[in-house]
Amino acid sequence: MLVTNGFFLHRFPELPKVLVETNCRLEVSQHGTHDDYVKRFREVKHLVWRWREQFPGISIKIRQSHRGWMRQYKVEGGKPMPFASRPNAAFKVCMQKTCTQLYEGKLWKCPALAYFAKLESKLRLQDLPQWQLFRDYQACSENATDEELQTFIETKSIPQCRLCPSKRTAFFHPDPLQRSALQ
Repeated sequence: MLVTNGFFLHRFPELPKVLVETNCRLEVSQHGTHDDYVKRFREVKHLVWRWREQFPGISIKIRQSHRGWMRQYKVEGGKPMPFASRPNAAFKVCMQKTCTQLYEGKLWKCPALAYFAKLESKLRLQDLPQWQLFRDYQACSENATDEELQTFIETKSIPQCRLCPSKRTAFFHPDPLQRSALQ
């Protein structure tokens, strides 16, 4: 399964053929219902519906991701702060546990880990020791052995999960196309 927000699918005209040849399902993740977002997302839906017509056997699903989103951190003093959870409990409720990220040529257990360095840089979190466990995370490199890759895939909760919530706290993004201030 390949999951994407779909906004760059138009850049990959050969993708539908590859999906059919590899029997890989495409899931396009919808991130909200704000008018401007829905208008842009409609273009994505039109593209994948054309693919459905042109490539018999292609499997495409629109995923209503925004319906189950949850806050991945607390906000204290205007800064995102991690939780102190039991890793297995946090993994159990995690919405990202099936969202392995291919980023910078490496596999990351989840989006929160993959993009933490960007968040840290943008929000100047370098002085917060509470996030050290995220900083220490080592993604699965392109040079991983088959055994290392198998371990990565089979491992469920990891120590970094303790920094995520173990209870769902709903998160409603007013407009996914706009960056929002921490709330």
